[in-house]
Amino acid sequence: MAVVSFDNHARINSSRTVKTSWIAMLLLAVCILIQCNAQGLPAANPVVQGGTEAAASNHSFVIRHARIFDGERILSADSVLVQDGKIEAVGKNLKVSPDTVDIDASGDTLLPGLIDSHTHDWGDSPKQALLFGVTTELNMGAMPGYIAGLKQAEKDGKGLGSANMLSAGNVVTPPKGHGTEYGVPVPTLENAADAQSFVDARIAEGSDYIKIIIEDGRVCHLSFAKLSQEEVAAVVAAAHHRGKLTVVHITSQVDAREAIEAGVDGLAHIFADSAPQPDFATLVRQHRAFVVPTLTAVQTGLGVASGASLLTDKRLVEYLSPGAQAHMKELMPSPCVGKLEYAFAATKQLHDAGVPVLAGTDVPAPGSWNGVSLHGELELLVRAGLTPSEALAAATSVPAATFHLNDRGRIAPGLRADLLLVKGDPTGDISATREIVGIWKAGVAVNRTAFRQESAN
Repeated sequence: MAVVSFDNHARINSSRTVKTSWIAMLLLAVCILIQCNAQGLPAANPVVQGGTEAAASNHSFVIRHARIFDGERILSADSVLVQDGKIEAVGKNLKVSPDTVDIDASGDTLLPGLIDSHTHDWGDSPKQALLFGVTTELNMGAMPGYIAGLKQAEKDGKGLGSANMLSAGNVVTPPKGHGTEYGVPVPTLENAADAQSFVDARIAEGSDYIKIIIEDGRVCHLSFAKLSQEEVAAVVAAAHHRGKLTVVHITSQVDAREAIEAGVDGLAHIFADSAPQPDFATLVRQHRAFVVPTLTAVQTGLGVASGASLLTDKRLVEYLSPGAQAHMKELMPSPCVGKLEYAFAATKQLHDAGVPVLAGTDVPAPGSWNGVSLHGELELLVRAGLTPSEALAAATSVPAATFHLNDRGRIAPGLRADLLLVKGDPTGDISATREIVGIWKAGVAVNRTAFRQESAN
């Protein structure tokens, strides 16, 4: 995919807007973060104050008369009781204490909080994500210090206004590999013999899983040094030795097969450079791998700004700043090789073969924005052939199970009360996720109205 320079307006705090320039790469949006830090921009302010920052509360509430999608299917139950940030009970005619807040959700659907399985973050992007019902982000490349700040805020109970964050931290790339081209010092893997020490250094920085780059750039008319299959296999073995999952960035079908054969746990992106070979999904299933297609990123890389279509939906636009809207229309200066139909076909083949497909966006690469773009990704997954319920599972229960997040991704007693309430039935019309009625992170409501007012100032 291509390199692009652009200006973007990003709301850093509720009181001011900072104009910032950075270089974004669709294939590795982590470079956004590196460039922002290099320019001295305030990317290390993880505790975002303002409209969506909520105060912790031990009160209980019950949501009644809702259609409940539990992360896998619609339940016969219609009520959920929340106490102290967790789901206390799911059922009908739930008996509650007199001081319990009662919420009538007639005509609405209650979902687990959404999980975006491929993001890159800086500034207040986790707050932007939560604004659209994304309660968890699986970051696939970021500055370790920034992520550490977010995690500490979460631990201290000060992160209720932002999506919960897990991250790969620094990625694995060779000297002159993709991610090194910006003149900012980044760690690189010299050879296979250094794999264990390199992985251990990433874990010491706080990486929750290991992100590997397999990329020579040719699909997007670029040129990078590329890790050998021996080096990839060594990194995978080193990560597994420490009990960490490995996720591998690819853009071509050849590289996707190479990664799977090297034993990786999952692919970040699906290829669009060629139609999937008949045995591709079988190969992935046999290796028990998962795939995060990031159709949002693929579509933009092929010359159609994925976020542009979302700007025609008034349910979304009123919560987007002018700068965000402009960024969602951004294109790569030189479209990459391929067809979106190839990416759709590969995604459908994988899903039909029983390979876990996870919803992820690669935000905030050009043509996308944290939070809002996951709603577009759900639509693209349906266009690729998943049912709306399967697409919703790809953004809830499937990533939770894949990344061993056993406390979220479903609606069941004992789990976190990360919840999204929407009008209508998204299991019939996937776009219904955009008509948001309420969002709760750990049982605390998100104040969307206040944020909208901030954005208008």
